[in-house]
Amino acid sequence: MLALNQRVLLPDEVSVSESVEALKKYCRSVKVFKIPTDYNRIRWYSLLFLNIFSSAPFTNWWFRSNELAAEVKNQIQSNDFALIYFETIDLVQYARFTPDIPRVLNHQNVESSLLRRRAANEKNMIAKLYLYLQARKLRNYEKRVLNKFEMNLAVSENDKDLFMQMAPNSIFEVIPNGTDTRYFRPTDGSVSRELIFVGGLNWYPNRDAMIHFCEDIYPVIKREIPDVKMNIIGQCPPSKLRRYMDGDVSLRIHGFVKDIRSHISRSAVFVVPIRVGGGTRLKILDAFACGKAVVSTSIGCEGIDVTPGENILIGDSPEEFASQVMRVMKDDGLRTRLEKNARKLVVEKYSWEIIGRKLDEIFGSIVK
Repeated sequence: MLALNQRVLLPDEVSVSESVEALKKYCRSVKVFKIPTDYNRIRWYSLLFLNIFSSAPFTNWWFRSNELAAEVKNQIQSNDFALIYFETIDLVQYARFTPDIPRVLNHQNVESSLLRRRAANEKNMIAKLYLYLQARKLRNYEKRVLNKFEMNLAVSENDKDLFMQMAPNSIFEVIPNGTDTRYFRPTDGSVSRELIFVGGLNWYPNRDAMIHFCEDIYPVIKREIPDVKMNIIGQCPPSKLRRYMDGDVSLRIHGFVKDIRSHISRSAVFVVPIRVGGGTRLKILDAFACGKAVVSTSIGCEGIDVTPGENILIGDSPEEFASQVMRVMKDDGLRTRLEKNARKLVVEKYSWEIIGRKLDEIFGSIVK
């Protein structure tokens, strides 16, 4: 396994080493490389500007590493690989070093669609134009590279359909995201009058969702349920969110938490007010596995085979979202039904065992 590390996710050598040791349970060798611009902000901003004049999307420049490229070439020369798996389109630039070997490309999202949604929500006009430009570059790039892989993997039928519209001759299978249904399990005990959100706040869709929730949704809920509390779990919370916490003791921001299970188990509702995104939300699958009632936007639960009213509640406007949260908090029967059906869905369709078998079958069909 060869990987790039985003410094914001694993900021020091200790955390990188811990991750490498964990991955060595599954891989013969693991090598992690730094992203050059993570350690040079001047270079990062220079790339942002200079990329305006390039047809390549910015992420290609961002994840360009001479060290990783050299190691890819070294591995190809030193080993006889049956198949090479590329995680995300941002790493396709290294595929040119792997000729004549079957290759699989996994797409966590339709990245160009995600950027277009982000651009639509951006208020700063310069940033909006830049994001639209990047979305167009990325879409053109997606069209060019999909046919170069023996197999592409999408995490949802929605994503697959979008990709097939771009490149009708490309080959796709759907492998949904999953969760560890043994690690995430329902627990006994009463729930509190607490809401919870879990997600890294360094990722724009999560950051936007929580700012939107605190500004437009939470005040509506508080007026109706004054003793409600909100827990936000995720690394790198922006200063704007912390300012909301300073003015409201019922709003608690925990930052990164190693084990989120106890926080989820005591919460009445898991909220997912995502307005920008693609792929599927792992946070919903984890919450379902814990047997939690989830209230989400339509975008927030895209790609998951949910049935509104049966295993999830949907609210797209601030008023609708707040209303659905309050329904769960006031109706124990509804909450219990959602919890039971959510757990049933994730065990039957989204456990790692089920997903792993399907992925193994796909790899086997490629490597004859």
